[in-house]
Amino acid sequence: MSTTGVNIGYGVKVRLGRGASPNWVVLKGVGDFDMPDGEADDVDVTSHSSPNRTMEFIAGMIDNGLLAIPLDYVPDSEQDVMLLELRNTGELIQMGITPPGSQNEEIYAAFVKSYKRSLPVKGKASATLNMRVNGLVEPE
Repeated sequence: MSTTGVNIGYGVKVRLGRGASPNWVVLKGVGDFDMPDGEADDVDVTSHSSPNRTMEFIAGMIDNGLLAIPLDYVPDSEQDVMLLELRNTGELIQMGITPPGSQNEEIYAAFVKSYKRSLPVKGKASATLNMRVNGLVEPE
């Protein structure tokens, strides 16, 4: 670790859980990804009395967006079978992300939007898990 406390991203843990009291499954072979960003909508509140003929906005609902998680692809593995099933059912699940060096896990509600698998001739088999992220359920 550096004197400022910054570290590399190696060691992040991503896990998925189904049901109210989830049985958690840690994803294997996770590559580089960005955390959910939580961007707020702009709500236009401009009126005829807005000052100096300027538009006015307030913050609206927060959209946590789409989270693309690159993975190693192992056909017919437990992870592959689970992700295909979650893609097909569209069920709302919980997704936990723990950055390396953190004791705090961020848990979101999410669903699998797509699970794209790739089989290059000259390269490793990989997949991209696209999660549609809803709200933060709880920091654990």
